[in-house]
Amino acid sequence: MAAMDRDTFVPLGTSIVKLLLLASGQGALATAVGEGAGLLAKFRRTLEIGGNRAVFAEKIADDTAKQLLREHQGISEADWHVAARQTATLIDRLSKEERIAAGYNWEELRRTLLDLGGTDLRSDLADESARQAFDWVLEVACQRVADCFTEKEALASILESVEEVRSGIQRLAERPAGASQTRAVVADHMEVVRDLAPDPLEDREREVAELTAFVRGAPNTWYAMEAGMISGKTALMSSFTLNPPSDVHIVSFFIRRMGGDGNDWRSFSFVAGAQLAEILGDEYTERVSDPASQNTEFRQLLRRAATACQSDKNPRPLVLVIDGVDEDSYYERPDDAAAKSILSLLPRHLPEGVKLVTASRPNPRMPEDIVCNSSRVTASLKPSPIAQEKINQKDIETFFKSDLAVDIGAFLAACGGSLTVDELRQLIARRRGLDNVSSRDVKACVDHSPGRMLMRVNVGFGNQEIPSYTLGHDAVLRAVLRELSPDLFGGDEGLGDEAWWAESRERVLLPYYQDIRGWVKKCADRGWGCNTPNYLLSESCFELMLGDDKCDGSSVKIVLDRDRYNEAWRRSERKSLVLRMIDRESFKMVGESRAEIPEGVMTFLYWVAELRKLVVRASTYVPGLPKLYVLYFNLTPEAVLDMVLSIDSPKSRLNALVETMKAAVECGRVRVFLPSLPVVLESLASCREFNDKVLRLLVDILVSIGSAVNDSEVNGFESFDLERWVDGIQVYAHRGGGFLSLSSSLKGADEVSEDSRMIAPFYHAEEVAERIKAPQERARALARVAAALARAGHADEALAAAERIEKPQERARVLARVAAALAQVGETDWARQVADNAVSTAGRIEAP
Repeated sequence: MAAMDRDTFVPLGTSIVKLLLLASGQGALATAVGEGAGLLAKFRRTLEIGGNRAVFAEKIADDTAKQLLREHQGISEADWHVAARQTATLIDRLSKEERIAAGYNWEELRRTLLDLGGTDLRSDLADESARQAFDWVLEVACQRVADCFTEKEALASILESVEEVRSGIQRLAERPAGASQTRAVVADHMEVVRDLAPDPLEDREREVAELTAFVRGAPNTWYAMEAGMISGKTALMSSFTLNPPSDVHIVSFFIRRMGGDGNDWRSFSFVAGAQLAEILGDEYTERVSDPASQNTEFRQLLRRAATACQSDKNPRPLVLVIDGVDEDSYYERPDDAAAKSILSLLPRHLPEGVKLVTASRPNPRMPEDIVCNSSRVTASLKPSPIAQEKINQKDIETFFKSDLAVDIGAFLAACGGSLTVDELRQLIARRRGLDNVSSRDVKACVDHSPGRMLMRVNVGFGNQEIPSYTLGHDAVLRAVLRELSPDLFGGDEGLGDEAWWAESRERVLLPYYQDIRGWVKKCADRGWGCNTPNYLLSESCFELMLGDDKCDGSSVKIVLDRDRYNEAWRRSERKSLVLRMIDRESFKMVGESRAEIPEGVMTFLYWVAELRKLVVRASTYVPGLPKLYVLYFNLTPEAVLDMVLSIDSPKSRLNALVETMKAAVECGRVRVFLPSLPVVLESLASCREFNDKVLRLLVDILVSIGSAVNDSEVNGFESFDLERWVDGIQVYAHRGGGFLSLSSSLKGADEVSEDSRMIAPFYHAEEVAERIKAPQERARALARVAAALARAGHADEALAAAERIEKPQERARVLARVAAALAQVGETDWARQVADNAVSTAGRIEAP
């Protein structure tokens, strides 16, 4: 039996455990139960431990699943799922008096539960299969309850099973190698939280109320809070963790490279795992180093803890609070084969009763290896003035203890982007008039900067990893300016004025701007090649040189050298990157020139334009070539994306994109090409005349995704986040006037159910199809959606999609295709009804 089958009936086991736990504390129980009274008294002591409740609930779920799936065939997983939840709801309604009145007879108990609302629940079910599943689950559940209260042997067997499993788990947990006391790990974690929390939290009453409402009953299960640095995210999260609502259980983790719980998945699994183990009553917690086994172990631990919380006498949600997602060490090497994010440990579907709260900056985006696709709501946090005033002054003071810190901070502020250790070394040596500065000293300063003083970014081309550093936030910039010019900040006047800060920044950093420009010129004079610093190829460098006040244009001519673009092409091996680089910088040069462009600069612009012409000439769209590359040459998505983006004509670029994606669908590689689509759409966003063609392409892709997700033999979509991908499409489309606006709603479907996830791509495809303006093209798109829905077994939805087609002639044709698709999947009754509908529709077509 699959684990999914057992999980389907866990809510039923949870409700029976709660019933037993409540009953075991009732004084009249002994006379009613007889021989089972002593065992139930023992049960009460056993079930006070959360881990025991979880194991018992899973034992009941296992037994129920085995019996039902052994005796009854032909019921879908969805019907079993609904039946288990509805039966669990009925058991939760059962009062002490009603249970005793049933006389511990399962048939009488069944009648009682039907009277408590079961009859109405049954009548509301969609079809006979669902009603049959409800009848069978209700019958087995009543038998289980009666056995637990009346049969000494049944109760003893279950108790023995629970204790056997629990003792096995405890033996594993008590292994001496690498194990720590759960209580000590949790205590250390709480000390971290207290250090991070403000005392008191100020001006956040509304945000605390929103969090409280979310964890207590919001339909979504993931609350993603976003805000820039020094906005007060950690203050809010730590305060909420220390002062949770009375009816929730919080497990938290605060991601920090220094001064927190840690910043990698191993630290998270250990610290958060210890808090989950505490809920279960486990005495020891062990670190696990293998990524593959950790996924399974952490998810099992989370599921058991959630079951324990739900099966308590007063069920309460289990809330995971994860602060600082953007500081996960995953982002330091995201393309590394061994890269693994903290959020990747979460299961695809959060267990029943689990809520997730995360806090992060808007950028970087969530890690790519996340499989959890629970319904998510994103909330923007308004920056707190108090947080900005209370930035950790101790971290700043620690950073400036290094002799190199002020110059490092000043060059990072002046460069406009980021610098590597070697680039910083060269600049500091130039600034101080030294022959050399030790790379080891520079690296020690940047690598050991406390808190969030500096941020590490990768500036390498392709798969090459080149670590570079940038200032963490404006608070560090202002601290650098104070160190450089303390006299300028002697008073408080103007310190809150952004214009004053901007003027002061330019004045204080002027010597560093000049040093960087001089260094860039010196590097360029040596020629453009493999020894050229990466900074010289960056947009930040171009803008710094463009901003030079020299009227002869000598600075900007350095970065308009065609050899600079050739070097970027050589390193990246991507024509599209060079084209975008040329376009961006040339347009900026022309657009920002306040006076006539110097003749010498115009010559350089002409040479760059010639280079662009050569690149474009090598990137002409040849119909059939993208299909050949995808189907037969097995080119990587990155290489094909570069080819498509290098095509200069928007129309040809779109044609190449359509051909590429259709070929990817044809060969079953659509999943790996999906991330490329938003990038190309961004380049087409201003071309409104192509809207219908783009929308039709999206319909085809979404239908392909839906068909793959519904095909159990197709792999690769288990970790695909459809909603995030759709959001990405919307972001790029909005830049060009918003030609695409998809709803994230699943039209009333339960977003946490498997059925809703299976059908979501088709719903999105239908929404996109309805936005196509050309009636005939819109009808073809809806026909594609309707036929795909029918083939996937969603007859009602297929019929609804077909009915959206306005013209009877086209609608009749589509209904015929839907009927044929239903017949192919064995839905003959439905096929016959749809065919009759098609005939009826055809009869209403007026003669021309």
